[in-house]
Amino acid sequence: MSLFKRTAALCAALLLTLGLMTPQTARADTPTDKSITDASTWIADRWENNRNQFFAAGTVADGVIALSAANREPDTVRSMLTTLKKDGPGYSNGHGDRLAKMIMTADIAGQNPRTFFGCERDLVADLQAMVEDRPSTTKEYWGPYLIAIALTRAGEQVPAWVIADMEENQSGTSGGFGYMEGGTFFGDPDYTAVGISAMNLVKGNDRNAADRARAEASIEAAVLWSADAVNQKQDGAGNFYWESDSSANSTGMLASALGEVGVEIESPVRYLTAQQNPDGGWPGIHNGTRSNVMATTQAVLGVIGEGYGTARSSQVPEMEDCGATSPTETPTPPVNPAPPVKPTPPKTVYNTPGYRVVNGREWRTTCEPYSQTTRCTANIKATTVSQVGGRFVVTNDYVFNNMTYLPSSRSLWRNNPLGGYGKVRANVSWTGSDGRQWRTECDTALTGRGGCRSFAQADVIETISRPGQTNQYRWVTKEIFNNMVQFS
Repeated sequence: MSLFKRTAALCAALLLTLGLMTPQTARADTPTDKSITDASTWIADRWENNRNQFFAAGTVADGVIALSAANREPDTVRSMLTTLKKDGPGYSNGHGDRLAKMIMTADIAGQNPRTFFGCERDLVADLQAMVEDRPSTTKEYWGPYLIAIALTRAGEQVPAWVIADMEENQSGTSGGFGYMEGGTFFGDPDYTAVGISAMNLVKGNDRNAADRARAEASIEAAVLWSADAVNQKQDGAGNFYWESDSSANSTGMLASALGEVGVEIESPVRYLTAQQNPDGGWPGIHNGTRSNVMATTQAVLGVIGEGYGTARSSQVPEMEDCGATSPTETPTPPVNPAPPVKPTPPKTVYNTPGYRVVNGREWRTTCEPYSQTTRCTANIKATTVSQVGGRFVVTNDYVFNNMTYLPSSRSLWRNNPLGGYGKVRANVSWTGSDGRQWRTECDTALTGRGGCRSFAQADVIETISRPGQTNQYRWVTKEIFNNMVQFS
């Protein structure tokens, strides 16, 4: 789908119709803390006394996202995260959209999204493998949008097919994101909300710099759709809102997304605060009186003015200790102190030889001496495409995933770019002997402290999947994760 161009006349008409929908550098007239606090207290009370209303891991994730965006109720967030760590693996197994939501939720709550389910897994690597190997299962419902959000928040590139699929689900005439039903396209405020958040992250993703103009045009079109009176409703006070199944859900989602891209949301926020029940929750229907968990967890995001794309909280410390150490008081040494014991890294598919099945995926890992450390090579069973005799051939077999250099002294790498030449927070680029471009980054949010990751430009075959059509394939040049180095 080619992105459309809106006429200047239509833009002017919409902006005159809705003078409030103008870009701003910062949100003004933010709602009182009382509205957000009351909603947070209500969510925490539901979790404590009516937990069955959070009927699935996805609903629990909505609670985490809401309270983290509000930066309220840390004890409830911690309890919810504990439940997600237990129930999330089963909920997300084989579902790219659900796994993406778990990654996004963990990051919003200030947790490490890679090790949220345990140190033996890298959830982001699992999602990347799923996106490459089973694109049809990742295109369900909000799949492409959540995948784009999760990968960008994790510092990874969003695949071309994900961006193309989002574009294909955006109207070429009205600009709204939505869905096809009975051969007719329906623009939808909920889809438009998550589409704006996803495209805004793609726009700011340095690894998707080539897609920036497409993302900007997509956001502009979606904002115009949201500003069009045809797609809005008004309450008795003249405040506008959006409604799909629930006005609180739709308005909360879309207002939060618009807030993330700098659009004034004063009018929909007034609508939301007027709809908020005295108990602090929001109803599932316009002018309703019975508060609803899903309506409240999404409505409060609109009052806050940020959500899936930009919300992040640090109120709950990292819950998964994967070898990091924290400073403590220095104890009095014993008379005959024992020699220090080097901590053993947790066993994962990346550092332990043998066969394992993790989240339904088969792995084979081998390890061998490398200089003064050990190098492990992890292979994963996956669907691959190769070009044979001018034809693309699909097979299912073990393929290279990455190499891991086990913990060693940083000084051992002073002459090797894979270890950033032994420098803290190194950022190194070079041309390999094969002519490919390589780069290494160390001690970043992506690598964690005491580690480096290296990436290489490579020519790979990309799968293009579209609903109702046979898969197509093409060669593309992209940056591929190759190896990681761990320091002791």
